[in-house]
Amino acid sequence: MTMARLTLGFVGVIAATGIVASLVTQHSGPGKLRENAEASRQQSEQIGRLSADNERLSNLLAQTGSSDTLSPEQLRELLRLRGQIGLLRQMAREQAELQAANERLRTALEAPEKQLAAARAAPNFWAKDQLTFSGYADPEAALKTLLWAMSKGDIKSYLACWASGDDVNPLFGGELQDAAGAKMLADTLAPSAGFHILDRKEKSPDQVILNLSFDGEGKARKFIEQKVGGEWKVADMLAPGEEGP
Repeated sequence: MTMARLTLGFVGVIAATGIVASLVTQHSGPGKLRENAEASRQQSEQIGRLSADNERLSNLLAQTGSSDTLSPEQLRELLRLRGQIGLLRQMAREQAELQAANERLRTALEAPEKQLAAARAAPNFWAKDQLTFSGYADPEAALKTLLWAMSKGDIKSYLACWASGDDVNPLFGGELQDAAGAKMLADTLAPSAGFHILDRKEKSPDQVILNLSFDGEGKARKFIEQKVGGEWKVADMLAPGEEGP
C-alpha cells in the first residue's frame, strides 16, 4: 500500500467516524449522551495523534520517494499507523451499528409519547390526577369511580365498585389489606397518566363492556359492568388482549 492511498483511507475513516459519532450523540438519552461525549473526546484525541503521525510519515515518504529508505524506527511507526487505521475502521463499523440500535431505541421511546399526546387530545380522556368520585349512575361513571379509588388507594371505595362487593378482588387475589393493599392499588395505575374509552359494547340493557385504554402504559383492558339494584358496578376485568364473554 502506498502512503498516498494510506493517507486517503485514513482521512475517510476519520470523516465517517466523526459523522457517526455525531448522529449517535443526537439520538441518545441523557446518560448515553454523556457516554458518547466522553468516547467522542477520547476518539478525537486519538484521531488527532494519528493524523499528526500520518502527516509526518507522509512528508517523510514524499521526501525519500520510497518506504525502502525509511529507518527501522520509521518503518515500525508506519506499521503501527496502519494497524491503528484498521482499528479505526472497525470502530467506524461498530459506531454505525450503535447508531442503528440507538435509532431503533429512540423510535421505541417516542412511540408511547406520541400515543399519550394523541390520547390527551381525545375528548373522552380522563387524566389520572383529575379523577374524582363519580358515583354509579352509568357504566362510565362507575368506571371513573373505580379508577379514582385505585389511584387514591381507597380499599373500601374500591370494593364498593364491584358487583360482588367484598367477595370479589380480581386484581390482587384477596391480598388487599390496609396500607399494603392501598399501595398495591395505587401502584397498579402508576404507569398510566390517564385513560380513555376505546369502545363500548352493550350486551344487554343491564350489561355493558367498556374497553379502556391505560394511556402511558400502552395497554387496554375490558371492564364488564353489571346493573345491580339501579346502580352500575364492575362485574369483571379482563386482562390485556383477552376477549369478553
